[in-house]
Amino acid sequence: MKHPKILVIYKRSSLSVAGKLSEQLRYNERFQANHKAHYLTLRHVESILNTHKIKYHKHTRSRGLNYKPYSLVITVGGDGTLLEAARGLTSKQILLGVNSDPKWSIGQFCSCHQGTFEQVLLKTLKEPSVFRLTKLKLDLFSNKEKYSVECLNDILICHANPAAMTRYQLKIGTVTEFHRNSGIWFSTAAGSTGAMLSAGGVRMKPSSTDIQYKPRELYQVQSVSYQLTGGFIPKMKKAQIVSSMARGCIFVDGSHVKLPFSYGSRAEVSSSKNFIQLVHEPKF
Repeated sequence: MKHPKILVIYKRSSLSVAGKLSEQLRYNERFQANHKAHYLTLRHVESILNTHKIKYHKHTRSRGLNYKPYSLVITVGGDGTLLEAARGLTSKQILLGVNSDPKWSIGQFCSCHQGTFEQVLLKTLKEPSVFRLTKLKLDLFSNKEKYSVECLNDILICHANPAAMTRYQLKIGTVTEFHRNSGIWFSTAAGSTGAMLSAGGVRMKPSSTDIQYKPRELYQVQSVSYQLTGGFIPKMKKAQIVSSMARGCIFVDGSHVKLPFSYGSRAEVSSSKNFIQLVHEPKF
């Protein structure tokens, strides 16, 4: 990579964002250890970049960031920090994840940790070795307005109240069904080992470009035989969901992106034309 424009994205530790709870958490050894390890890693990342006279910009993770000017994005934290950055990236950019505290974060998307960062960085700058991961695209049509967002992991559509029934119409291909359940998951291959797997889905090959879907706890009616109980949506195809809820919600990559999904709102879920160029093959 010649003269890459680099952005370093880092999370704030749980201890630093705890607010009023920080006084109690400061005495919790686990939170203390994570706080110390995380910021030691961040300082190490900056030290290596400065040692090699590599220019970069640094910013805390935020939904409002403009990623377009950067060719290489380095995340310091865990999978959550990397997933947030991935939502804003295109196929032309490279993503390198640094697990700031392997004892705290799973970091299955992270390419390195403090001890291996310098080696991975220098190799990436010289000759990038990247793995392509499919992204999801959500198009939401509500009140004559359209909102679109992309993500690397998964999407959950459900009622705002976790104890309430989720109601929607689902169309995939030529089949349309009305569902009542506790929500429906959509995931990429990257997201298939998390909530999707726990909900009864299957683990996908990292290279797969399909989308997996799985209704949760589908309400069984004796007179109804469902066809859309889970499976795969091939690339270039999409799922269409129409809300039958007053207080429906769509969650993208966990709880950080929450969108209202009320009566008559329509969502379309498909594979994005963009993919993520992740340094090294992920560990799943």
